[in-house]
Amino acid sequence: YIKINLKKHSKGENLMKGRTDIQKNQNLSLKLHLKNKKVNLTRRKFLKFVSFGSASVIFPGLSCSYFRSKKAIPTVTGEIIPGKMGITSVHEHIKLQSDPVQREKSMAFVVSDLKRAKELGLKTIVCVGPSDNAAGMREISLATGINIITCTGFYILSKEQQSLKVEDFENHMIKEIENGIQGTQIRPGVIKVAAGLPIKTVEKDLLIAAAHVQKRYNLPICTHAVSGCAEQQSILEKAGADLEHCYFSHVEATFGWSGRSVEQEIDYLQGVVEKGSTLSFNNFGNWNHTKPEDLALIIKELIRRGYDKRMVATMDVTWSFNEDGNLKILWEDTNEGGEDRNYSYLLRKAVPWMEKNGIPRKTINKFIIDNPRRIFTS
Repeated sequence: YIKINLKKHSKGENLMKGRTDIQKNQNLSLKLHLKNKKVNLTRRKFLKFVSFGSASVIFPGLSCSYFRSKKAIPTVTGEIIPGKMGITSVHEHIKLQSDPVQREKSMAFVVSDLKRAKELGLKTIVCVGPSDNAAGMREISLATGINIITCTGFYILSKEQQSLKVEDFENHMIKEIENGIQGTQIRPGVIKVAAGLPIKTVEKDLLIAAAHVQKRYNLPICTHAVSGCAEQQSILEKAGADLEHCYFSHVEATFGWSGRSVEQEIDYLQGVVEKGSTLSFNNFGNWNHTKPEDLALIIKELIRRGYDKRMVATMDVTWSFNEDGNLKILWEDTNEGGEDRNYSYLLRKAVPWMEKNGIPRKTINKFIIDNPRRIFTS
């Protein structure tokens, strides 16, 4: 039994008032009794209209901004609204190997640490590995209670993929968005792409395709941007992407700065956030790639310049197996304590590190709650 009260538009226009009785039976018709109008819809169609911002079809003259703000986000276990994301890590991986022994070890590692992270407050992770096992992610989500948003797109292009064009990339993404990933009914909630410097023609085509698909389906774009995030953003912008729903990952990695000093890099990154995009930092504890004093300076200076709404903090957890069959966290051998850089590290270590370096908890919450929610709210 749902009551809908539509108040006056900001311009003072009287909008329709109505009341609906929505019954649990999916096959029953939904009747909207509106002023001078009666509309019959099935409950399923009504919810679809509301979820995807098409309310204007049945409510002419009504601004759809409210409905867009409530757009459902697909996860591996079903849809959630942005308000249910909670603390979110926006750049993660779940690597489930084909070898059954390694797969079992990976499952145990992920489930154990995500449960630990959940106890600390984590609610959602975004897996941005296009080849990561979607069905396995669903198992993990059900076992841990963590929302998992997965992706469509491309990362490192294979030899065969090097010859793909814009239309080819688009068709692949559209197929997964509309039909599901890897033969499942799991649909992606984000588009993942990657490029280096100089940007190759095929990488440019991939970025253009991502922009086109984003425009069609209102999904955010995550890019692998160790180097050249501004150049990537320029291509996305010219292709019509919504830059406020694009985030660029790994931008703090020193070896991707093209010779710039940390002060010059901050100016370079400011040019990206000025256009509304978000920077994704993940090198907490990976001090071999970014000096801690440099990462602290980048974050604090961008906050000082007024861009606290354009940054997110995450971990980029991934792993492999060594010759002895033991699970090895990426970069653990180049960082003291690197084996501890797992999902829960974000809340156990990265957040306290930011607080210790003078970043207020209110601002940190923007990095792990507010800003991820904004990115995924179309």
